[in-house]
Amino acid sequence: MPRPAVPRAFALLPIVLLTGCLSTHPAVAPPEDAPEFRPEAFFDGRTRGAGTLAIRGRKRQSVRVESAGRMEADGSFRLDQAITFDGRRTVRRTWRMRRSGARGYTATLTDAAGEVTGRVEGGVFHLRYRMRGPGVVLHQRLVVAPDGRTARTLATVRVLGIPWARLDETITRVDTLR
Repeated sequence: MPRPAVPRAFALLPIVLLTGCLSTHPAVAPPEDAPEFRPEAFFDGRTRGAGTLAIRGRKRQSVRVESAGRMEADGSFRLDQAITFDGRRTVRRTWRMRRSGARGYTATLTDAAGEVTGRVEGGVFHLRYRMRGPGVVLHQRLVVAPDGRTARTLATVRVLGIPWARLDETITRVDTLR
């Protein structure tokens, strides 16, 4: 007995439902008068971040980040972070970053699987890395404000190519350690 034909729209419905619920961030250009983003200068000292994390199928969470950054004797830049989700669970992580060329950066991160790559394009700092877990990739853009003391972070986590989580955070410099 022949199978009944399934309309093409119904066959595509699961794909549309999986990919349409959580889109990526729109492109955000820095203001024309924004300085070039230099992560080792912006994160030198203490910074604070506050934002929202949206994970597919879950309630949005507030995120707070306290960071302390400094140049190390070996020429790398170290950034220690305490990330608190919804005022309850705190995760600590450490970045170690080095410049690689005029606009490039390489880094390690405690919750990344392998090397982190970054590049500066004017007032925007792009980061891309694999996170632990199969097929989990994060793309993060930090866009500096004209004052050079504030930046907006827009990050998208993809699982097997599908947008799974989004972060929208504002980071403010508090002071320098020196």
